[in-house]
Amino acid sequence: ADQVDAKGTVQERVNMPFMRDERAPELVAGSFYVVQPGNSLWRIARRVYGEGLTFTVIYKANKEQISDPDLIFPGQIFTLPE
Repeated sequence: ADQVDAKGTVQERVNMPFMRDERAPELVAGSFYVVQPGNSLWRIARRVYGEGLTFTVIYKANKEQISDPDLIFPGQIFTLPE
């Protein structure tokens, strides 16, 4: 991120290293979901299972990560039971 003056000259610069987490090898495609910004359990359930009310299936399978079903975070990886 750069802080620039009115002429566009960089005054300050902040660099942060970025490393992407590697996907765990036991995760099989279609058996997990990576939460994206704007997602909710309802939306994920509707996309995966065809019905929003099935969000409880995702919640129960991922209780250790979800303390409040209304509060999930981008980057979380949820198991999707069949």
